[in-house]
Amino acid sequence: MQDSEREALRKNRQALLKDLEAKRIASRLFSKAIFSDEDKDEVNSKETKNEQGEALLDILPRKGPKAFNTFCDILHEVSPHLESLLRPIQEEGMPTEGTDGGIGNKNPIPSTINPGAAEHADQADAKLFSFGGSSGVKPSSNTLDTETVYKMERGTRGIAIIINNKEFLRTSGMDRYPRNGTDVDRDALQKLFRMLKFDVRVYNNRTRAEINRIAKEMATYNHSNYDAFIFSILTHGEEGVIYGTDGTLTIKEITSEFKYSASLAGKPKLFFFQACQGHEYMDGMDVTDAPQDNRVSVPAEADFLYAYSTVPGYYSWRNSVNGSWFIQSLTKVFEDNAERMDILRMLTRVNAMVSTYKSRTGDHYSDSKRQISSIVSMLRKELYFFPENIERS
Repeated sequence: MQDSEREALRKNRQALLKDLEAKRIASRLFSKAIFSDEDKDEVNSKETKNEQGEALLDILPRKGPKAFNTFCDILHEVSPHLESLLRPIQEEGMPTEGTDGGIGNKNPIPSTINPGAAEHADQADAKLFSFGGSSGVKPSSNTLDTETVYKMERGTRGIAIIINNKEFLRTSGMDRYPRNGTDVDRDALQKLFRMLKFDVRVYNNRTRAEINRIAKEMATYNHSNYDAFIFSILTHGEEGVIYGTDGTLTIKEITSEFKYSASLAGKPKLFFFQACQGHEYMDGMDVTDAPQDNRVSVPAEADFLYAYSTVPGYYSWRNSVNGSWFIQSLTKVFEDNAERMDILRMLTRVNAMVSTYKSRTGDHYSDSKRQISSIVSMLRKELYFFPENIERS
């Protein structure tokens, strides 16, 4: 291992130890012939999680030239937010960058900087969409406290809506800016939501009125036989608004429909928005339920969660081959962790992963820009998609 790699491990040791799944990683290192049997046993013999991490980080620097990169590759699969500490920048290829911005962009990035570039783009990030990994759902008989954890036990957890707008009409002012790459996001979300046991319904290229109609229909639908609801939209946007194919509507118009949905009362309602929220580019900085028969009264604003691809005022980046940074990160983190981790912890890891990307457009105004996704939660309980896998004391 190089001195610079040892130094990276030393500098980030305490941050790594906070969330390092040492036994799992030691097993992976053993399977890749980096750790010996004795190394793996040394980690597993420690009683506490912190001691296991200490042992792993003590052994790793002695394991040869491939150890560091192999360790980082495993972190990419297991804990991408920790990988970002050691390999902090992921760059997207210049020819395929674009944003999900709206009218008013003073320096719009052309949608076809290089018409043939998408076919020749680096395919390395395609692994972010490889579903169906080795870890499967492991049902158990664990019973969780529904006072602190949402019920998630139906064979079909709920309905998941995906609205995917790629092409826009002239009336929208966005007809010259197709959202190339959005179909990759749509397919990745569809696969993810199915994996999470949701009934997925996809709508492509919908107008403002059609989006409103879908929201109204879902808000008045009888969700009594479901545990949750998901609404996701992939489109252009500005602060507080998103684009139908013919123009804008406010995010509030969509979400407010669900506040008084009787059959969703007390159940988690999850909204995912892949869209810009403004016209600014983000720079980087260098840094060293109760039983069903009971009536439950909850605030109208309760049990909502909103996940946005960026923060108010800023662009949201999308790659024409691999899809958007946010959806790439969301699907990767959820696929790796949804069977054992609650949604807020996963979305924090999504934030970390999104923050490691950096644009490379070749344009002075938009090159080397960053992004951070954001979470707004009014959830009252912990939300696990597979609570049967979670051990409670």
